[in-house]
Amino acid sequence: MKERLCEFLAYLGIGQTKFEENVGLSRGFVHRLTGNLTLKTLDKILAKYPELNEDWLKTGEGEMLKKNEVVEQKNESENEIIFTLIEKNEKLNQEIGALRNENQNLKSKIDEYELIRKKTVDMGVDSKQVANE
Repeated sequence: MKERLCEFLAYLGIGQTKFEENVGLSRGFVHRLTGNLTLKTLDKILAKYPELNEDWLKTGEGEMLKKNEVVEQKNESENEIIFTLIEKNEKLNQEIGALRNENQNLKSKIDEYELIRKKTVDMGVDSKQVANE
């Protein structure tokens, strides 16, 4: 089974450590694998890589990958997530722009108030009195 798992990793173009991180397995798990996988471990792998053919991994029979339908469903789901994230990103960028404008307006008002305060101090007027009027 280790040999088939390594073949799948080569297909994915990732190393054992990256695979272990992706699936949530301990570091060195693949290297130490000598027999069959537990059901729990197999479930973790198939949850992360639904395109992997379970029968092939366990027995070597059939194709390494499931039919294209499953992979296409995964790709469609990923595309929906990407589209949603792009929309959210655009909204956040708009909010950031609005907040920057508001921040600039507030800075301008602070500058105006500071100028008025300085003028009132220079004129000998109590700024607290001016604020109350």
